[in-house]
Amino acid sequence: MGRLAYGLQPVFLKTEGVFSLLVKATKEAILTARLNQKIELYLVPDGNNAGSSLGFITAFFDDHDEPIVLFTPLCVDDDLLVELTAVLSQDSFDFYFFDEHDREMMGVRARLPDVTRFLSTIPKASFKVFAPKELGETLREMSDWFGERTAVDDDHAFAIEFQDTLYPDDLVIIDARSAEYDFQGAKGHLAVTSLEREEPGGFQERDLVRLLRRSFSGEAIFLNPIRTDTGNELADILCFTDEVVLLVQAKDSPNTEASLRRTLDRKRAVIRAHIEKGARQLRGALTYVKEHDELTLSTSSGVHVLDAGGRLICGVVVVREMFDDDYTACSAPVLAVAKDNRLPCVLLDYAAAHMMTLHLDSPLLLLSGLCQLFEAALEHGEYPKPRFLG
Repeated sequence: MGRLAYGLQPVFLKTEGVFSLLVKATKEAILTARLNQKIELYLVPDGNNAGSSLGFITAFFDDHDEPIVLFTPLCVDDDLLVELTAVLSQDSFDFYFFDEHDREMMGVRARLPDVTRFLSTIPKASFKVFAPKELGETLREMSDWFGERTAVDDDHAFAIEFQDTLYPDDLVIIDARSAEYDFQGAKGHLAVTSLEREEPGGFQERDLVRLLRRSFSGEAIFLNPIRTDTGNELADILCFTDEVVLLVQAKDSPNTEASLRRTLDRKRAVIRAHIEKGARQLRGALTYVKEHDELTLSTSSGVHVLDAGGRLICGVVVVREMFDDDYTACSAPVLAVAKDNRLPCVLLDYAAAHMMTLHLDSPLLLLSGLCQLFEAALEHGEYPKPRFLG
């Protein structure tokens, strides 16, 4: 699962002669699946070719109008389609849910009740020939179709229903591997995670450190660095190398049934408030770094004196999620900080931060990718959603 960004992955168990299904998804999607005890699978038609299909969309309905979704484009002679068909045609199968860090958060026994219709539908479906240059457009077409789907389309979706849990689903994971504690400020911060989160801040910051470790060495990452001159926190996370100063402000909400069941208007309001607060905090951090060639900071690892002169400086605000129709409003506070400080600043949701660090595995590669997003935001007035088509 390590190189799978998000999506479905069938696995054949030779010893048992059966298929299981793995899915990598956000913590919000996994908790939604647990609460609903099912997910929905849509076979997306190709609007440009009658009788043809583009692939599957997997929907986790925390909200009916804008559920959490995963895209699975499919092509002619696609092994993934063959294996998904094999999984879903079984009387039941084991279904495992992993987060971005390959932590197994839930396991259930599942089934597709409407398997007869599924097996009669799939052989009739036709798909495009694989063309890498068309993949971006295919994803856009799938997204547009889902946004305009009808009640009839919902009725035609295939529900994968859960039967029994494979193990208790209220688990807490403690990671004691030394690699989880090789950054500045790790002392006293136990690597603990759970699916439900009442107090999100510490979990989110620690998970972001995990993401950033893909691009930075442990010694370059500072969790919750404190300015020794004021006793105030500089940023949630500082990444510091010979070339780069990256300042990260993280904002998250509880991962609970109550937070997932909020109305869309309430979710948007919360996210906008988080962005405005993160942007204010980022403004102060950038101002301090710009005005001081030498940074004296304290973490649980000790006092650090850093020579910040001559380095590329970038700020990032990371929030839980953003909605496609709200990017312009969400982008405005962060763009204002960038323009006032004359420094690149980027707004990401957590899924985008996962994608960026998964594919850009060095400080300069990551900074280059962030600057591309920033330049696009300056041109279009909103930050784009990063995509890596591979």
